[in-house]
Amino acid sequence: MKVKHILGLSFCTLLLIILFQQAGMWFAYHNQMQKAEAVLSSSFKEAFVLVTDAQENRLPYAEGTVTHMVYAPDSLHLNDEDRQFYYAEQTSTILQDAYGQPEISLDSLRLTLGHILENERMEGSIYIRKLDAATGQTLQVSPAGTILPDQEGIGIVSSPRACLHLRKGIAVEAIMDQHYFRHPSNLLFPGLTFLIAVLLIGAIALRMHLLQHLRHDIERQCGDFYRLAELMAQPVRKMEACLHNACWTEARLQARQVLADTEATLTRAKEENARLRSHRFVWLHRLSWSMIPLAFVLPALWGRYIYHEQQQSMNHEVQVCFEEAFVEENDLRHIRSVDVNHLKGVRKSFITGATEYFHHQTDSMTSVLYRKTTDENDSVIYVMTVPVSINGIYVSRKSMDLSEGIRLYRAYGTQQLINERPVAVPLDMQRMDSLFRASLLKAGLNGQSGIRMLRPATSEVTGQAGDVSLQQASLFTSPLRLTEDGSLCVQGMVAGSTMHILHSAWYLFLPLGMVFIFCLLCIGLLWRAWRQQRRLEQFRKDFTYSMIHDMKSPLQTVLMGTQMLESGRLADKPEKIEKISQAMNDECACLLTLSGRVVVLTEIERGELELHPVRVALLPLFNDLVTKFRLKAYKPVEFQVECAEDLWVTADSFCLHEVLSNLVDNALKYSGKEVRIRLSANVTADGILEIKVGDNGIGIPQSQQMKIFNRFERVASGSRATGASGFGLGLNFVWQVVHLQGGSITVESTEGSGSEFTISLPLSIGKLQEKDIITTRKKAPVKEPFIIFIHAITVGFKPVRFRGCSSLRNTRPLSIAGSVLPVLLAR
Repeated sequence: MKVKHILGLSFCTLLLIILFQQAGMWFAYHNQMQKAEAVLSSSFKEAFVLVTDAQENRLPYAEGTVTHMVYAPDSLHLNDEDRQFYYAEQTSTILQDAYGQPEISLDSLRLTLGHILENERMEGSIYIRKLDAATGQTLQVSPAGTILPDQEGIGIVSSPRACLHLRKGIAVEAIMDQHYFRHPSNLLFPGLTFLIAVLLIGAIALRMHLLQHLRHDIERQCGDFYRLAELMAQPVRKMEACLHNACWTEARLQARQVLADTEATLTRAKEENARLRSHRFVWLHRLSWSMIPLAFVLPALWGRYIYHEQQQSMNHEVQVCFEEAFVEENDLRHIRSVDVNHLKGVRKSFITGATEYFHHQTDSMTSVLYRKTTDENDSVIYVMTVPVSINGIYVSRKSMDLSEGIRLYRAYGTQQLINERPVAVPLDMQRMDSLFRASLLKAGLNGQSGIRMLRPATSEVTGQAGDVSLQQASLFTSPLRLTEDGSLCVQGMVAGSTMHILHSAWYLFLPLGMVFIFCLLCIGLLWRAWRQQRRLEQFRKDFTYSMIHDMKSPLQTVLMGTQMLESGRLADKPEKIEKISQAMNDECACLLTLSGRVVVLTEIERGELELHPVRVALLPLFNDLVTKFRLKAYKPVEFQVECAEDLWVTADSFCLHEVLSNLVDNALKYSGKEVRIRLSANVTADGILEIKVGDNGIGIPQSQQMKIFNRFERVASGSRATGASGFGLGLNFVWQVVHLQGGSITVESTEGSGSEFTISLPLSIGKLQEKDIITTRKKAPVKEPFIIFIHAITVGFKPVRFRGCSSLRNTRPLSIAGSVLPVLLAR
């Protein structure tokens, strides 16, 4: 998968999350507006009733004087709230026409409405608008001088209109601006979270861009090494010839030429490294890591805020449900109190008289609403011709305490009447619990509830009802007074609120969870890209060091040696001259070997290697290896050779020698101070030749035995235990060459007890003769394999498979130059 595919997929995922988020926010907005409109409508009706009632109570009449009657036809099917509102509209008109009162104060209505909305936990700016009901023209606004917000705007809700004067067509309505975008959960948190997600994608894009720079840099560096290693063969041969002929000046010039080419390659690599380490790339690293805490903190804060808001909202809804159940219970108690105290048909004691308008209105309404007739006893009776509800309005100057809300004010007023009567009717716990549960279910809340009666002073519970105990309850309502002094209270309990909170706001938590998961995936990509960058930088560093060690150091040795010999200072010291000459010849041989291996390994990677199978005697080959490594070993080594003298195999002699050299060299590197190496060969019953190379080294952990033949894999503890260096490409090179010759290689090892590699080869390859050639030429290689591999691990993170190579699924991409680095193995 390429960079553009990763970024395209990221942006598509982000757009999908945004769509879910916008859908969730729209759903939340729709619910919020519905709830706000319902609360504003109910609160406005209550405020209008209260303000009209206050104007009624300011009339200059005695306490309890009936001023007028109001009515509501039964055909309207009004509930109690709407009926009171309908009565208040009639009262407003009557007070202006019959008693000469002014219209109610808009400011008083606005302040009363604001107080009620505050108890209902509704926040926002409140405006009261007086208008012409017929034309909709605004006549007055409270607060004065303000500009009304657009009623179609976001977060704007309006109340139903209340008639100030029915015949004049003057109405009043409330408008509330909730300042929707000032609410953190509506704009701030979603915007910041979206910004973090975009910044994460940008950081990934920049990190991928940097990885591409590194990849191109490494490709260029590897290409320079290819050309340098291949082109230095001829100058090194000339230098070697000059050394044999003691032509020190010509040898020095050749060494200086090759060293200049090597220095130029290293200089380009260092300049590119310095450019990529400049300050303009430093901020990318800081930006990437600064996004990680923000990607965790912001969604967590947003989720906590949503949960807290939903919890507060649910607590308020439960409190409202409990208060409504308390109101209903007190109404039922009042009906029962009237029965037990025999108050039916008894005139209300608080009515002290009536005004002239009331009597005039009674006479007028009687002729309209009632029909005069006689009963069976010829007595005169009045029969209602129009079914209506009639109520008398009287003056009551009792102060109203709305600090606890209009519901509790009325409930406590009803409860006071009940308690003042001779026969008191107690609260029915079971019935109130049923009313509470029904109110919760109506509001869509958890119906598992209970109530308890307690004394707040001593925290003593005197009674309990419901299916929720004190231990199961997770939410408690505010206690409501059953006595005037508050010595006895009733309290509601609800269980299991957490899941309900999560479920009630799923449309907000779902997009939030998606954003959080998306941020985690982006962080994972950043982490992986950062690891790839570190590995590429480490490879470039190691690769540069290898160039210095394997190319520059031998050339400097030759250059220094020729200068010393050319100066003539050692003319009288033939032993030193011979020693220096031998050292320079060895360095030239190493450089020629390096150049030759580059060509061979390039052909292997491109599928163009030509194998020349010949009959190879194994015992002489083993003896040659023993002699070679005893001379070059830097620590005591003991060889044990087990091979028949007449044992031979048909194979490419050069490749077979290189394979065994690599295995023996690894045995030396990954061993302790004293080394024991076993070389053996035997033929199995199936006619397969098995060549074994065993040692007493550090061994290979079981978990890594399946990986060591992969490219760039080394034993994890190898360098720490033995100090051995290398790129981990030797065994992959061995694996390729053995399989190209029709064989296989396996390993048996115990950590800390040594390893044994077994190469299985057929004794002869079909009917091939010594003159036959095996070629593995491919038709049209598209890319250099090392370029494909770099592209795979830095861009797509996708495993690739080379012809003649093991799977790279478990490859640890520390070193990338696949075709180059095998030549940098220990010589």
